[in-house]
Amino acid sequence: MEQNNSLDPTLLIRYLEAKEQLSSEEQAAVIQWIRRSPENRQEWEQLQKLWEQSGQVGHLSELDTEADWQQVWQKMQSYPDPEAALVKEMPRSRRWMWQIAAAVALLVTTIWGVQQFRIIAPAPLAQYNYVAQDSLLQVALPDGSQVYLNEGSELTYYKGFGEDTRSVQLAGEGYFEVVPNATLPFLVQADSTTVRVVGTSFNVKQAGQAVRVTVNSGKVAFSHQKDTLLLTPDEVGVYQSGLALRELVNDDPNYLSWKTGTLRFDDIPFSQVIRDIARHYQVTIHTESPELQELRLTSAFRQQPLAVVLEEVAMVLDINYTYEDNQITFFIN
Repeated sequence: MEQNNSLDPTLLIRYLEAKEQLSSEEQAAVIQWIRRSPENRQEWEQLQKLWEQSGQVGHLSELDTEADWQQVWQKMQSYPDPEAALVKEMPRSRRWMWQIAAAVALLVTTIWGVQQFRIIAPAPLAQYNYVAQDSLLQVALPDGSQVYLNEGSELTYYKGFGEDTRSVQLAGEGYFEVVPNATLPFLVQADSTTVRVVGTSFNVKQAGQAVRVTVNSGKVAFSHQKDTLLLTPDEVGVYQSGLALRELVNDDPNYLSWKTGTLRFDDIPFSQVIRDIARHYQVTIHTESPELQELRLTSAFRQQPLAVVLEEVAMVLDINYTYEDNQITFFIN
């Protein structure tokens, strides 16, 4: 078998991979080598079997067969089987075949490992998803916390909530009443921000790449990347894409009107009155007279329809309005 060395071993691999890419001279050299002796044919058949077991994945011609042989050789030397030592005496004329076999075997092992990983990989955790379609939706979480979702908002959490973690994802607007648990903080993921609390009540409003957190009670940590604000009651944390977090004082007494159904005005400028009414009833409001900006309103509306609110505002301030196709215009009589 000294003639084995007369053929480049990688040529056999290239022949198995894509013999049509070999020149006619190279193909002829492989065929002649196989026919040269019964030993060559036997080794060729063994190599074919290894190739078939590999699933023909990857380009074996690119493998470092010498390195793979050394890896297999080191493992074999650690085996207690005394026969393993016989490999040390293997003639180099035949060792090339085992180098290729080692490379193919390693590839087969890798493929098998990947397949096994795919088989035993744990299934995704069950997901619980709540969407407030066209009205407020109240969600009771497994830990006893309550979440109120504004219309069009969505809340998501996963199986195991309350065991190892209390984490939810919010898209839209939600008011949270969190049950205290000092050892298991409550997390709200909104866009790229995180709200972290132990037990408190707060409102989170996410719109596009902007998030606004308003604290009602307790303390809230509001974070984006490495930037964090510690907020207390009547404080607001604001995130806007590309800008640092900002801390403000809450000057909006009606920020929860979507949840409570109540609009309250205590000597409030008319510009803010129409802003709150428009937001609460999802309408558009215009003013025709600059003098309207000088007016102030003191009143309260609890679960009242828009028509009643408009009539009372017009009567108290002695002004008039038109209302058509969700477009409201106030003007001086």
